[in-house]
Amino acid sequence: MKRPSSRTSGSMLMLALWALLLISVVIFAWVKTIDYGIDTVSHANRGMEARALAHSGIAVALHPNVTQYSPHLNASFDGDRAYRVTIQSEGARLNLNYLLAGTDPDKLQLLKQYLSLKGLTTQEQAVFTDCLLDWVGPSGGLRRPNGAQEGPDYQPPHRPLQSLEEIPLIKGSDWQDDLTIYSSGPLDLESAPAELLALVPGIGEQRAQQFVKTREERELQRKNKDGRPFKDQAEALSFLGLSQDQFAKISRFLGFHDPVLHIQSEGESGKVIRQVDAIVRKVPEANAQTLLWIEK
Repeated sequence: MKRPSSRTSGSMLMLALWALLLISVVIFAWVKTIDYGIDTVSHANRGMEARALAHSGIAVALHPNVTQYSPHLNASFDGDRAYRVTIQSEGARLNLNYLLAGTDPDKLQLLKQYLSLKGLTTQEQAVFTDCLLDWVGPSGGLRRPNGAQEGPDYQPPHRPLQSLEEIPLIKGSDWQDDLTIYSSGPLDLESAPAELLALVPGIGEQRAQQFVKTREERELQRKNKDGRPFKDQAEALSFLGLSQDQFAKISRFLGFHDPVLHIQSEGESGKVIRQVDAIVRKVPEANAQTLLWIEK
């Protein structure tokens, strides 16, 4: 029987090796695909778990006895699962609809002072304020001196702002820091920053800074059982250095314990993080009313 030549044997060996190589490549690709699928499913499961934890944080914050001063707004489980919650009064922001309602000159002046802090020139302040007033004012009225001309590309709805997302649509603005449309209106003495309190007539920068410093110290010292820095509005005013008569003149600018809260809850599972932002109106002996809900 004739033996195969060495050349033929070498060719067969090469073909066998190539076949093994191709099979190895296919198996390797298959394994990588399975690994990718497992990783994808694992990431998706982590995402669902992180979102559920964020929702749990919101549920905790909505409990009637929980406030922004409660000590247990963060929780962790098994080392790699957690939620973190922050609660802030919406009264810490300027309510645009409140400032624009009724075209109160004092309220409009406060808004212009805020715009000045943000770097707008006097002319830019006038343009943005007039455009805002035209935006929320009745239709068919005269356009204000610095307002924008209405046309096919610019049509104000002539009603109060319904979302902060409208602000970039208004001529003369492309920002929305420190602003809200959800609060009760006045700045909340429990949470408003010194920068905004200083804009209120009769308060000024020095008094506002001292007041906020005192408020923060009292929060740390937990002067009241519920963790609040002041037991009531009268006590807050006493630390602000205002008499009842002085407060009466500026009462429309200042409030106390605004029931509208901004709750931010972050859920974490492994390295996956999901966030929920909710703005709610929370009053005693009633179900919380959700005004805004955003999931990220």
